[in-house]
Amino acid sequence: MLFFVAVAIGPQSASANPFPKGNAVSGKKLHDPRCVSCHNSMFPDKDGSQLYSDLFRKADSAVKLRGMIEFCNSRTNSGWFEEEIQHVGRYLNDTYYKFK
Repeated sequence: MLFFVAVAIGPQSASANPFPKGNAVSGKKLHDPRCVSCHNSMFPDKDGSQLYSDLFRKADSAVKLRGMIEFCNSRTNSGWFEEEIQHVGRYLNDTYYKFK
């Protein structure tokens, strides 16, 4: 019986959002005031959203995206806890990355 449950759940969890506890609306509210100005400063045209494009993106997996969020959290002294990291991850993943 346990094997059946594991097989039945397995494919669903493999395609689940990698930030299951995150809320994209909350993530955007955290992301925009902390991240946008820093990202904008990296480009002459002040369009920091380019960091999330295929050309500039450093994260090619959900694990690396989380690592980038943690790096930026530390760099900006945002002080985000796990819950906030999940929210920002969910926002970025839903909006730009689409990792499963």
